[in-house]
This record gives sequence, structure tokens and C-alpha cells, in this order.
Amino acid sequence: MRTFLVSLPPSQSSEKRLEAVLNYKLNGTRLNAFLNEFLSNSGHFLIFATITELTLYGWFKYVTDLATYFLIVAMILQSWYLSRSTSHRFWGNLIGVTTYTLVDIWIDKLAFFAELNHYVLWIFSLVIATLQGIRYHWSKTAANWIIPLESLTRTLLVVAFLVAVRLNQDGEMINLAQIWHYRANAADKFLIGSMLFLGLLLGLQRLQITRQEEQLKATTQVLRNLAEWGMGSYVVNTAITNPKDLSFQRRDRTILFMDIRGFTSWCEQTSPDLVAAVLNHYYRSVEPVAAEYQPLRITFTADEIMAIYATPQQGIFAALSMQNVAKKTLAPYGIGTGCAVHAGNVIEGLFGSEGVRTYTVIGDVVNTAKRLEGATPAGEITISDTVYQEMRDRLTVEPCEPITAKGKKETLKAWRLVDIALVEGWGK
Repeated sequence: MRTFLVSLPPSQSSEKRLEAVLNYKLNGTRLNAFLNEFLSNSGHFLIFATITELTLYGWFKYVTDLATYFLIVAMILQSWYLSRSTSHRFWGNLIGVTTYTLVDIWIDKLAFFAELNHYVLWIFSLVIATLQGIRYHWSKTAANWIIPLESLTRTLLVVAFLVAVRLNQDGEMINLAQIWHYRANAADKFLIGSMLFLGLLLGLQRLQITRQEEQLKATTQVLRNLAEWGMGSYVVNTAITNPKDLSFQRRDRTILFMDIRGFTSWCEQTSPDLVAAVLNHYYRSVEPVAAEYQPLRITFTADEIMAIYATPQQGIFAALSMQNVAKKTLAPYGIGTGCAVHAGNVIEGLFGSEGVRTYTVIGDVVNTAKRLEGATPAGEITISDTVYQEMRDRLTVEPCEPITAKGKKETLKAWRLVDIALVEGWGK
């Protein structure tokens, strides 16, 4: 048989699809992330400024003021950027204030600097940007005190607007001198003190929730690794997205078996440490190339590999790649692998007891694939007549001697794979 060189564009792996599913389950959609960012961070100034404007001037002035819409657009842009997982929290928190300032200065000129709320916007934007920059980028271990401090800062934003409402009840422009000489009455002192205390409590609660989220993500990562090692990414993905698909069903699947020829006798002549090292190296070399073609499950049993694929094309290309790698890995030790591919209708699902279950397939197709592999010499690939008929226009084969399989009344018709015509898109 020729040495096959298979080079196809890799498709999205099942691991990446599983990662996307888990991210969706933990973090929601991009719209969820956007709304969460807007309501928990970027939209705060807009929300409180809107309440203040409506309180002081009413709806008509608010909806007819062009600056209102600039601020809305600026905060939406900031929320969109910060809702991305790759955003930089310091610079991202300055997008809204910078965008709004540049546009409003262009329209209002120097009058921009006469409005107190612009200074409030810049001061609180810089403080929040600095705190989140420390928390997310510069000193992640500082979250224990940064998170409560962020909450207090947001509470102070409410206090700032409360003072603005108090000073601007007569509708006049507020200046810095008024703020400096402002003296809160007893009611204001109670309200301000209560809000600061509430802000601290909310910050401590947010810290606890953040810790729980981090623990949940860490636990999810561990469970994902354990599940993948035991079940495979396809099964874990299906269990998360559509558990009903793991119930017993009849499906058309392609079964691949690969086994090391002469492994038992080689083990008798080789030290156990070397056997373990070679077998582990063999698994680590073959599994990644088998995974490129999106197997539904890969199982290792002693020196045997069983892989389940959705289509014969995937199974054939996986066999080619696996055989090439196996030759390079095992040739120095004078051993090689036989490989076989068969396709047909199987029963698929989770088998086992309540305590121990595993995803696999059973049926005559599986038994036949194993019998074909057992009749395959080292370095060769045997395909069943079913697979050959499915792909005969692209395969070059040689007929095998009829294979007598245990439990079969008739011999098996099979083919030894010689060459294949590569077609763009195959193996995906």
C-alpha cells in the first residue's frame, strides 16, 4: 500500500464546539453580555443622568436636547466593546465619555465646560476605569477590595446627582462654588449615609457572587475534562444541548478499528516500562489526527483503538491519517497496525448501569468492523464493500480474499485500500 499524504482543511473540532456551548451556558449570548454590561456598568451614568434631567427639566427638554442622544450612542458603543471577552476594561470604560466629549465640544464649543454633569461623567469614568483596570489587568488578586470599592463609587455617583438636584431646584446653572458651600440637611445626611452603606453591602454581595462564579467556572472546567476523558466531546456536547439524543436510537455510523499487530509477543520480549511508554506515545500521536475528522467517540482498549464517525468519508480519511502516524511511531520497534473501516446501521446511546454508563454503539456493523480489522496485515487498511460502494469513484482498491468471520454464515467481501482521490471538503 502506498504512503498516504492527506491534507485537508481542518474543520471546527468538537472540543471547540463544546467550548462554545459551555461559554454560552455560563455567559449567555452576546446580547446577554451586552445588556449585562450596560445595566451593571456602562449605562449607570446615562440612567442616573436621565433621571436627574427628567426630575429637573421634564420630558420635553430631555427629548429635545441633542446631547441626550449623543450620550446614549456613546454609552451603547462602550457597552458593545466591553461586552466582548477580549476587551480592555480601563480603555473600554473611557470610550463613552471620550466619544460624548468630542461630539459635544464640536457642537457646544466652550459651553461644554460650563456644565457640572460633564465633570461628574469624567471623574467617575476615570475612577471606574482605573478600578476595573486594576481588577482585570494589573492586579487581579486585588478583587477583594476593588469590587466593594467599585460599588461605593457607583453609590457616590447617585450622591453626586442628588446634590445636583438639590442645588438646581431653581433651574439655574450649578457652579463649583455652590457645590463647595453645599451643606446637607438632616434628611440628606440620612439618605447619603444610607446609600453609602447600601453600596458597601451590595459590593460585598457582588464579591461573594464573583467568587462563586469563579468557583463554578473552575468546577465546570474540571467536570468538562473528566467528561471528555470518559465520554468524549460529542457526548458531553449532546448531553448539554439535547440530552434526548443520548437515548437508544438507530443511526447510520462508520466504525473504525485499529490494532497493533504482534503486540502480545512484542510485550513478552520488551520491558513493561518501555511497553507503557511506547503505547502512550502511540495513543498521543494517533488520537489528535483521528480527532481532526470529528469522531463521535474514540475509545482506547489495550492496544486497540475504536473510533465512531458520522460518515464513511470521515472514517476513511481518519484511517489514512492514523495509519500514517502509526507507521512513523511504531516502525522503530518493528511493529505496525492493521486498520479497518465499515459503515451501517447501529444502535447508539448510553449503555450501562445507574452508577456507570458509557456512550457507544452496538450491532452487527461493529462486530463486522472488528472482524475486518482482525484480518488486516500491519500497515494496511481494509474497507468493507459497503464503504467501497459509497466511495468507489474516489478509491483505488485491491480485492481481499473472502474473509470468514466468526458467527457469519457467509464470507465477508472486503477491499484493501491502495489510493484515494482527494476532493475538497472531504473529511469534514
